[in-house]
Amino acid sequence: IVNLSLVALVQSPYWADPLNQAVMQAWAHGITVVVAAGNEGPEPMSIGVPGNNPYVITVGSFTDNYTPNSWDDDYITPFSASGPTLDGFVKPDIVAPGAHMVSTMMPWSYISRNHQPNQITPLYFSMAGTSLSAGVVSGLCALIISNNPGLSPDQVKFRVMNTAFPWVDPV
Repeated sequence: IVNLSLVALVQSPYWADPLNQAVMQAWAHGITVVVAAGNEGPEPMSIGVPGNNPYVITVGSFTDNYTPNSWDDDYITPFSASGPTLDGFVKPDIVAPGAHMVSTMMPWSYISRNHQPNQITPLYFSMAGTSLSAGVVSGLCALIISNNPGLSPDQVKFRVMNTAFPWVDPV
């Protein structure tokens, strides 16, 4: 599994982009690729490279609104990028928790030095973003593959997407 929590501006069709070409090679060689949708949402066509690639699992973010036992107030975060892509693909493929996520961070890293209010302890930070959501889905993919090591990336993506709950925002 490769987790790409990075994003670049779309400047060409997905198949002509060098990063997307590398991602497609990894996928073709049996590596499941999970990518962050990006944090430039919620406007349409805000998915960047490599999230615009139809092969990969592109992950957007939602929040539980600090009520983990209730789904009634969950919503897709305003920063979560959305499709369609330049090439007309519906993205993200899935959304996962990505707000107020607590994780370790090296104290000397750029983010920890520039986001002191997010520091919980010297090594733990609370952050938000589709990169965190992609990490959640990468962990899910690892569990799927550990139980079924012979699955192709397409089969892993199928299982992830077809076992998720459909998301419908109230209008």
